[in-house]
Amino acid sequence: MSNLTQFKSTEFRRKNLRGFTLIEVLVTVVVVSIGLLGLAGLQINGLRANMSSEARSKATLLASDIVERMRANLAGVDANLYDGINISEATCAAPTPLCSNISGTPLTGGSCTSAQMATFDAWAWGCGLTPAGGAQRGGIVNRLPNAIASVACEDNNPDDAPLCSPGSPHTVSITWSEQNPSDGSATLQTISLVVVP
Repeated sequence: MSNLTQFKSTEFRRKNLRGFTLIEVLVTVVVVSIGLLGLAGLQINGLRANMSSEARSKATLLASDIVERMRANLAGVDANLYDGINISEATCAAPTPLCSNISGTPLTGGSCTSAQMATFDAWAWGCGLTPAGGAQRGGIVNRLPNAIASVACEDNNPDDAPLCSPGSPHTVSITWSEQNPSDGSATLQTISLVVVP
């Protein structure tokens, strides 16, 4: 084969292949873009699931918080002071007296009665604590959107005089709203603990 024939053959191939590389690049860009959009969708779904599990964890911790407060004040539980607690868009004015040293003033051992302690516990559980000079933090109304929480006694001896006999189980329920991942609407989630303080 002569040099002229080789030159013509190479030139013919170049003419036929012009723009082919550009088409390959464009197809690659389209395929990569679709892959990145899919990856972004997976990331968004992962974030929604993470927010849902975070809210459930907060609700579980808050339910455990009031249970521990009840166990620390058994005299208040036996006097039915925790039965009927209902937190929903609570008025968060601090009770008097504050049965904690959040005000910066040290407390003595007998500063609060069991009734005052139960009132303080309901406030701290629902509204959170306000440290001296600080903003309110914690609490159901500050941690969960549109939260409603309650404590109810399930009397183990309904035939006797007290509405809630000592040793009866209590149900702690917390309901909050979260965004439905499929259509964006608000759905209610509930967690309940049944405990014997």
